[in-house]
Amino acid sequence: MKKINLTTKLNLKIIGVVLLLMITVTVHNLWLSLQEENEKNALWLVSITDFLIKKKPEGSFSDIAANHGPFQSTQQEIMTINHELQPVLQAVLVPSNIIKFGFYSLEHESIVAIGPHSDVSILLGIDGKPFKKVFYSDTEKFIERKSSLVWHGANAIIHIRPVTDHNGVIIGHAFAAINQDAVNATMWKRTINTLMAAIFMLLVCIVIFRELFNKLKKDMQLFAERILNGCTGNFNSELAEFTPILQYISEQTEKMTRLDRLNIIGEMAAGIAHEVRNPMTTVRGLLQFMGNKQEFANQKEKFSLMIDEIDRANKIITEFLSLAKNRAMNFSENNLNDIIRNIYPLMQADALRNNSNIKIFLGEIPPLFLDQDSIHQLILNMVRNGLDAMPTGGLLHIITAQNEQKVVLSIKDHGLGIPKEDIEKLGTPFFTTKDNGTGLGLAVCYRIVHRHAATLSINSELGEGTVFTIEFEPISSDTLSSIKDTSLSIPK
Repeated sequence: MKKINLTTKLNLKIIGVVLLLMITVTVHNLWLSLQEENEKNALWLVSITDFLIKKKPEGSFSDIAANHGPFQSTQQEIMTINHELQPVLQAVLVPSNIIKFGFYSLEHESIVAIGPHSDVSILLGIDGKPFKKVFYSDTEKFIERKSSLVWHGANAIIHIRPVTDHNGVIIGHAFAAINQDAVNATMWKRTINTLMAAIFMLLVCIVIFRELFNKLKKDMQLFAERILNGCTGNFNSELAEFTPILQYISEQTEKMTRLDRLNIIGEMAAGIAHEVRNPMTTVRGLLQFMGNKQEFANQKEKFSLMIDEIDRANKIITEFLSLAKNRAMNFSENNLNDIIRNIYPLMQADALRNNSNIKIFLGEIPPLFLDQDSIHQLILNMVRNGLDAMPTGGLLHIITAQNEQKVVLSIKDHGLGIPKEDIEKLGTPFFTTKDNGTGLGLAVCYRIVHRHAATLSINSELGEGTVFTIEFEPISSDTLSSIKDTSLSIPK
């Protein structure tokens, strides 16, 4: 037996809930409509009986037929009265053919006039005695009959109003009866038509949503393939509204991928750094020793070149170890401006060697919870990157400010700028735009930023320069007081 997949189950649940809701709403609307219809019909019945009382000729019902007597039977007299009162009945305006009205005579114990169409079977073919119980009333009122003789057994609502002679004596009743079964049937037909139209619209919506889900499924499959290929940056969905969501997922995926790469590099470094570094230190010492011997004086330049290359390799391993370190960072309350002032001479020395200059603009900012050594490394790495981006020299700005609740550190150079296609790759180990770079400096910066729960953004224009912006979340006084007593370790 084939199992029902999750999408089909979800569709069935949605259809079931919507149908239940539609039926509930439809039944409720039917009840409200029926109440409204009954109220409207009741007004019609009252209006009809009032009109009949006002238009009935004076005198008793026998007086109305007296000019045509004497009569051989009561049935002939009833037919004559019905004929005489038909002009009054025909003058009544009725909204539909489900209302009957007329007069009942106590003297004849029978209905003596019926309209809007004269139904002789009610006048002569039905025993009038049961009507006596219905019309036995000295006030106007509504009566609900489950099996009305006026409507030949159908349910009916009847309004009766007493008819009096000139002495005020009740001689009969004017009545108006509506076929309630016909009213209910009309309301049910209307409701069923509405429900069928709603179901049709539901089916149309299901078809539309199914097509929507198919497109969404197709986009998700393509997007998953792009993620595996590492090229989700410019992905656009067929559903324009869904594109921002996929872009957000893409950004988060890139961040996770970058962190995974950092962790992999860190694990690699932790495993091989010391094994490589120890023999390299021995080799460097031996080369330095041999280079100082007189018999190798002619090879001094070659020994110096080998030592330089070993130092370069050692520098790369050192940067590897910076990624691999999982020590507990020494977080404490620090002011970012003080850290920048402390290392400003080092930065300025690097700038002078590069024929450049550094200007700092330090705004009023609250204290932050920082690891001072890591922030030193972060700022120095980014400043040196900015200086390298200005090969002919230039001006580099370091700015601190408070933006709402966040502390912002901006490092702006006026260098060559970074192509847009390379910005997303920055921070990836071994990716570099420098001829002699290792691609690990920014990776270390990203790691430091991540461990401080901060965010790093890059804005660059070719020929204009690049701005690196780091936003730090401030630490509340309650958090600071609780952390002063403990040593916090943020894992890799």
